[in-house]
This record gives sequence, structure tokens and C-alpha cells, in this order.
Amino acid sequence: MNNLKLLAVLVNYGDEQLNYLAQVVSNLKKFKHYDVTIIVHSNIALNIKGVDKVYIIKLEDYQLLPLTCRKVIWSKRNDYDVFLYGENDHLFKESHIDKHLEYEKLLPKNRVTGLIQFEENENGRYFPGYHHHFDWEYHSVEIYKGLKFAHFTNTHQATFILSKEQLLRVGKKINFNILVKDPSLSFIDKVLNKVKKVMHKPIKHPNTYSVKCKVNTDIYDYGGMKKIICISEFEDNLIHHLPNVYIDGFRGRNKFRSDSNRMNTALKKLLK
Repeated sequence: MNNLKLLAVLVNYGDEQLNYLAQVVSNLKKFKHYDVTIIVHSNIALNIKGVDKVYIIKLEDYQLLPLTCRKVIWSKRNDYDVFLYGENDHLFKESHIDKHLEYEKLLPKNRVTGLIQFEENENGRYFPGYHHHFDWEYHSVEIYKGLKFAHFTNTHQATFILSKEQLLRVGKKINFNILVKDPSLSFIDKVLNKVKKVMHKPIKHPNTYSVKCKVNTDIYDYGGMKKIICISEFEDNLIHHLPNVYIDGFRGRNKFRSDSNRMNTALKKLLK
């Protein structure tokens, strides 16, 4: 049986994280059951072993650099079986692809699985996305073939994995080449304020993401498929954010900290 063709499109800005990019590329090229092509979009020239193509892109606003990755994925939608996008510091494993495709066979067409970011050091493990108002939806648990899945309200993971079928399905819902324009927040604020007055309790504000984040959150928020995480195989669906900057609160990022205790407590509640 022939290997599936996998296109990995990664984004890189500057030279501060080239060591992480080299690690990500090296790991992708070790995949045994996929023929992996790696394209990197960067603002600087690169010489990293394993990269098949580098597109050097000049922009006035480099917040839009990740979006160029989505454009090239769409342009090659008929040439590969599996597609992934990632920032230069998220370590993809072959098991991420294996599990994604395994789950796709089990789930309804309006569901798509995702990953949870983590960091770790000698003090333990942290989950950068588990912060602010973000949490699990505790009544969202679904069971397919004995596996349990649930929705985590922070859909950002700085990456995405899609099969060709899923990519084409998303492309029917959104223009894959541009960012989705979020509903008017001012309008939503007015509606929420009216509801809050009637219900006499706080109402959770809808999620808003930065331009960089929307490159992946658009897929999950507007692509016609609800993002769910396999909680009964939780360890298989974690992706390492290699810099570990949130653990130590680098440049004030300690507000994004959430340790294993909180996550483990949540998982026990979900799995119950």
C-alpha cells in the first residue's frame, strides 16, 4: 500500500526560533507512513535540511504572514491526501496524523478533531490555551466506538490538520484564502447587555482571536465542523509548544499559565 501524501506548510518569522523550526522539520521528515513535503513561508532566507521549498514573502503587515500558508494549502488542495499548517515551534508527531485520520472515520461529517497545546519543564506540564474564560464544555461529551470526545472552548492551537475531504468541505463554507470577518462585536455587545438585564447574570462574551490565531481558528469556528478533542486518548492529542515561554512567564506571559492539576480535574469530570 502506498504512503499517503502529506503537505506541511509552516510559517517562520525572523531567526530567533530557527532551532525549533529545524526540530519540527526533522521530526516531520521521520514519518514512516506518509510522503511528507515541507514548505516554509518566511520573511528571511532559510537553509534548513529537510525543507523542500522556501517562499520568502515580503509584507507591510507580518501578522498576515501565516495567512499566506493557508493560501498555498488551498492552491494544492488536489495534490495531497493530508494537509497541516503549523507555526515554527509546534512539534508534530506522526501519531497526530494517524489519530486524526482514525477519528475522521469514526466521527460525523460535522465534527473535526484537534489538539491541545502544552509546555513542560522540571516542574511539570502547563497548558497555555487553558486561561481567561476558556474552559471545557462539560456537557459536550460525545462517544463514538467507545472513545469519548469533548469541546474545548479555546479553538486556537497554532496549527491544524485536515484530510483532503475535510479541506474541501471547509472550502465550501469559507473562502480559504482570506480571513473570516467576525460578527460585529459592537452589535453582539448590545445583544448580550439586553440578555444580561433580563437574566440578571453575566453572559459569556464570544471568543475573539488575533489575525495570526484566526488562520487556524477560522477552520474550527466557521468551517462547518465542530472541533472536539478525544479525551479518552488525551495524551495522543497534545502538541508541544517547544519554547516553553508560558511556564516561566516570559515577558509577562504568566497570565496564560494553567497547570496539570486544573486539566486533570477537568478531565476526570468529563470522563465521569
